[in-house]
Amino acid sequence: MAENQNENVELIEEEIITLYDDNDNPVDFNEVAVVEYQGDFYALLQPVEPMEGLGEDEAIIFKVVQKDDETDEFEPVTDESVLDAVFNEYLKAEAEFDDECDCGCGCDDCHGGECDCGDEGCDCEGCHKHE
Repeated sequence: MAENQNENVELIEEEIITLYDDNDNPVDFNEVAVVEYQGDFYALLQPVEPMEGLGEDEAIIFKVVQKDDETDEFEPVTDESVLDAVFNEYLKAEAEFDDECDCGCGCDDCHGGECDCGDEGCDCEGCHKHE
């Protein structure tokens, strides 16, 4: 289910996708995000099990190609400029999500549990207006 969604990026909370390697062996991935870039969709996937040549905090970017109403194909992206652009969109969305207020007041002024939003309904712990 979506944890956060902005215009071009949907951050995914808990979604497992199974792909198959060249020997038809199943490989499970955590879907981290889906990014729309230049009209195409890209999935950032992290392997569930450690994968040789890939760090624990690294992801693989796949282009998502819809084959029919129920089937998507995942094609590895090799173009460095596309990889960089898609990853930068993801980083930007993640930074926006990290800056959002956890109290639900809708502001982006909460920092470390302290809020300067001025919203009287804000119940953010440590909110300056409650001092």
